[in-house]
Amino acid sequence: MWFALALLFGTVLCDVGGQVCFKLGVGHETESMPMHGVPAFLGGLISSPWIIAGVLIYVVEFTLWFAALSMTKLSTAFPFMALSYCGVVIASRFVLGERVPPRRWLATFAVAFGVALVCWPEWH
Repeated sequence: MWFALALLFGTVLCDVGGQVCFKLGVGHETESMPMHGVPAFLGGLISSPWIIAGVLIYVVEFTLWFAALSMTKLSTAFPFMALSYCGVVIASRFVLGERVPPRRWLATFAVAFGVALVCWPEWH
């Protein structure tokens, strides 16, 4: 039970880490990557160490996810993954320095509370 929970938390952390890497790989600020056509954009993606790191993190995430699925119900595991949304908001603020409006924080806490409501009966 606790191992499955740890796997799910690892999956969430990998999802958040991968998304942060992807954002850093395409440019932290939306204006920072000039568009010079699709080939230049794709070339920039495949040569970016951040994109490569994000893909490798996703490989780990899929492995953890499959292991977690082998130990818990999908109806518990999949709602748990909504914590990825919460983690991305937190990482956006504290890693990327993005401004997160109060309404988005409130929604983030609501998602976390919803996950607790859905998943807590499985692990008490």
